[in-house]
Amino acid sequence: MNHSNTQLTRTMSHDYLKFFVKTLTVLNMWPRNHSTTIKQYYVTTIVTITTFPILADLISQFYEDDTSFASVNENFVALSALYGVMYVSTCFIRRKSEIVALVRDLQKFEDYSPKSLIEETDKSVGFYTKLFIVYGIVGNVCYGLLPVLGYHSCQNDRSSHMTRFGIPCGLVVRFLMPFRFDYSPLAELVALYEITICILVTTVIIVITMLICGVLMHTTAQLGHLKGMILEMSSMTDRDVLEGRMRLCVKYHTAIVDYATRADQAFNQMMLLHITWTSFIISILGFEITTTPDYVEAFRFFLHLSGWLGMLFIVCYYGQAIMDESSAISDAIYSFHWYEKESSMQKYVILILLRSQKALTLKACGLKVMSLATFLGVLYSAYSYFTLLLKLKP
Repeated sequence: MNHSNTQLTRTMSHDYLKFFVKTLTVLNMWPRNHSTTIKQYYVTTIVTITTFPILADLISQFYEDDTSFASVNENFVALSALYGVMYVSTCFIRRKSEIVALVRDLQKFEDYSPKSLIEETDKSVGFYTKLFIVYGIVGNVCYGLLPVLGYHSCQNDRSSHMTRFGIPCGLVVRFLMPFRFDYSPLAELVALYEITICILVTTVIIVITMLICGVLMHTTAQLGHLKGMILEMSSMTDRDVLEGRMRLCVKYHTAIVDYATRADQAFNQMMLLHITWTSFIISILGFEITTTPDYVEAFRFFLHLSGWLGMLFIVCYYGQAIMDESSAISDAIYSFHWYEKESSMQKYVILILLRSQKALTLKACGLKVMSLATFLGVLYSAYSYFTLLLKLKP
């Protein structure tokens, strides 16, 4: 076995974030032996193919006299979500080597903190991820089956566009095919395909987003442990023990800062989606919820909106957490009576103070820091788009 295969085998034998590795391996997005670049892009390829019939339906509606503003918005929402998944997946695959290294290097923190701390954090990450995935799958099944409840009303109000091109009722989003498919079992197969695609893209987004949050949670946990170590030094009296603990804290802090910096570099491109495209999608979904007279459709869009808001909030929440914990290191070191110590120890304090003056962050391509303030900013932008849509509504 050559060196690269040996490295991949070692990567797959890591102790932490196993759920993500297994899931992404099933999706062919995690590097492994005999894995090719083409295989890693198969999810993106499937999603790209799915956008064509939706885009065709959207374009064709502009040539119709009875174009529905609601159906146009539905197409925009579907295309926005699919293009978002394509963007995030592509960014993930391009940065896969850095991400693999981040997952592997979690083991290095065992040199500074108890293994139980990393394991407990890892369990929390896995639990929340599975919870989101269950919500995503159940929500998508409901999202796909709810149009069936409005099947008869759709049949009664079926537009000339749907009749001419043979587009059936009961679909998640309207497809325009080169052939008619408004008959059984073809209509049911297309509906099942759409639900499957919804579950696939939701799983990809949730797993990648929660992997990012998992890295942030591990980093935050390490910062919290370092803060505890610094606070414990106040009660130490033995000079040699104290100096040894100070050296360890400096190395520990350096390792955390380096890890957080690499995480920011690996994930910052993906975060661009959250501060730009997400606000647009939220505004359209909010518009559909408040303007549709159909309560079933409103509930369906509410499920979609909740998913986007949940993913945005959790990234911003843990982005805020890592900022707060990294800033708390300087507060902890100030509470340590360093000015009473010898100059040989004060230099260690200065090193930690200098590194902790700038908070650790997760940025979106260097433009904005992912924080609770950014979350509110995205909501404000979404509200601006929402009011614009209300003015444009015919």
